[in-house]
Amino acid sequence: MPVSRSENEAGFTMIMTTIGLSLIAVLVLAAVTAVRGDIGLTGHDYMQKRAYEAAKAGINEYAYNLHIDNGYWAKCADKATKPHALNPPGKTDNRRPVPGGGGATYAIEILPATGQKECDSSNISTATITMLESLGEMKGSFRIRSTGFAGKAQASVTATFKPASFLDYVYFTQLETSDPNTYGDKETIKGAAIQCSKTLAEKRNDEVIPYSNDPDTLQNDSEYCRVISFVQGDFLNGPVHTNDAFVICKEPVFGRGPADSIEVSSPPLGWYETEDVPNSFSGCNGKPVIKGTYRTNAPVLVPPTTNAELEKIVEPSFHYQGQVHICLSGETMTVNSGVSCTAEGTEVYKGSFPENGVVYIKSISCSGAYTPFAVTYPASSECGNVYVHGSYSGQLTIAASNDIILDGDLVSDGDEAILGLIANNFIRIYHPMTITVEKDAEGKVIKETVNCANAEDVVKDIDVHAALLAINHSFIVDNYTCGSSLGTLTVKGAISQKYRGAVGTTGGTGYLKSYNYDDRLHTITPPSFIEPVKSDWVIGRETVG
Repeated sequence: MPVSRSENEAGFTMIMTTIGLSLIAVLVLAAVTAVRGDIGLTGHDYMQKRAYEAAKAGINEYAYNLHIDNGYWAKCADKATKPHALNPPGKTDNRRPVPGGGGATYAIEILPATGQKECDSSNISTATITMLESLGEMKGSFRIRSTGFAGKAQASVTATFKPASFLDYVYFTQLETSDPNTYGDKETIKGAAIQCSKTLAEKRNDEVIPYSNDPDTLQNDSEYCRVISFVQGDFLNGPVHTNDAFVICKEPVFGRGPADSIEVSSPPLGWYETEDVPNSFSGCNGKPVIKGTYRTNAPVLVPPTTNAELEKIVEPSFHYQGQVHICLSGETMTVNSGVSCTAEGTEVYKGSFPENGVVYIKSISCSGAYTPFAVTYPASSECGNVYVHGSYSGQLTIAASNDIILDGDLVSDGDEAILGLIANNFIRIYHPMTITVEKDAEGKVIKETVNCANAEDVVKDIDVHAALLAINHSFIVDNYTCGSSLGTLTVKGAISQKYRGAVGTTGGTGYLKSYNYDDRLHTITPPSFIEPVKSDWVIGRETVG
């Protein structure tokens, strides 16, 4: 019998329905399988993150113990107070739970120095040999590895600890006040050297500056140590340390993010509003914007009193006396004893950087204290001063027994380029004023008057790429209270000084500041750069795995 058209279509529909239902079943099964897989992956990722956080907790615990006991590293894994999570390399038997970690734990391995099998805590000498790196860029550092455990997941973080350095901070000061040499007359300078060498916590601003060493002989009641505030518009783009306390006006910004340590040695808060500082003569208030990780009661960092250790190691042909000019170009330099690097007949040296990377300029004799006001620039001097500018691609440290004067851009060229500038006294920015000259009838100069106006050869919008250390004084701009605006002083590197140095005024003289940290300084240092006399341990780097 012939099959009707409607019956034919019904059979086709049934076949297609069966195929469709089968396809849906396959898709549903695949979806369920995928969801189950995602659940497994999500759970694994969660436990892996918990293990990583547990490993970080181990690093933090070790760093805390090291801060409390600066010699904690020398105890290795066998003399630490129990219970602890310390282990010899390759072992994770000693573990501690993460507080509130829901079962997560961590174990810390004490990793020996290169070429050593295990840390030996018998005495400080054996601990030093077996624990601290003795060569290379990481000399003086040591490592630990913290492994976190959460369920079946585990993660490891290796941390390298090194002594704190002035190079760890974009901005370091011992005292947040003006340098005594900025107070003008000799008697006031003497008094400022006494009173202004105190911190705010030591009541620096509670008493007037004495005229002399006799505390009963006081100046007029209006003269106190100057209060220098961090103000709205100040950005310190990197880690910061002060042995003093910050003074705040409005909302300055400290740090770029949590990785930048913002440290103050002063307890308990570490900063004051300007209006709360005695005799500040300012009603400004505010609160700092701290993007970094804030820490009070930080260890005090103190430089040696002199950079003479560099004079001991400098090669004889790079040991200069009196005043010189140094111009850098790539990995070469020109040294001249005249008025500039190009002065004829006074060239001292032209060639490659010294093999050990150190240049030293010593004073023959040097009298008279520097003041930043009405500064002039003599063609020669017996003070150990050096003028520096140029572009460099090598590694160099320039040290002066008196001052370093930056008379132009000083910029790096290449990833390997690194420069240190270390002055016993001031590191200064060249800022000449116009001079009126009076002559007699015969044309002989009888008087020169320094005017408070920029000379034609001032340097505007200056760039400085270097690690700067002014041991006993400040990083400062000459004649900073005079002249029209000079634009921006941009520093890429690190600034360390005893007193806060002024680079301009709110009246529009001098420079605006742009200070930016060179992160390479955490691991690469200029040749033989000076370290603090007193130092805490800091984490130089962390690696996962």
